[in-house]
Amino acid sequence: MNDQRCACTHCSCTVDANALQRDGKAYCCEACASGHRKGEPCRMQDCHCGEKPGESAVDNALDETFPASDPISP
Repeated sequence: MNDQRCACTHCSCTVDANALQRDGKAYCCEACASGHRKGEPCRMQDCHCGEKPGESAVDNALDETFPASDPISP
């Protein structure tokens, strides 16, 4: 049997014949089907598709990209 992936963009779960169907797409749980609107986690503990990157991740990305915009010193 072919495993089908959950239609949630960042989800790593597979769905079966009992998947939640919404707008012609299959989702592993209600949280994924609703787009994690209220920050609900995915039903699978190992999947972190509902988590938003923390401020530290954003700050780190900014630190890594900022010097690239600076002119080269003589």
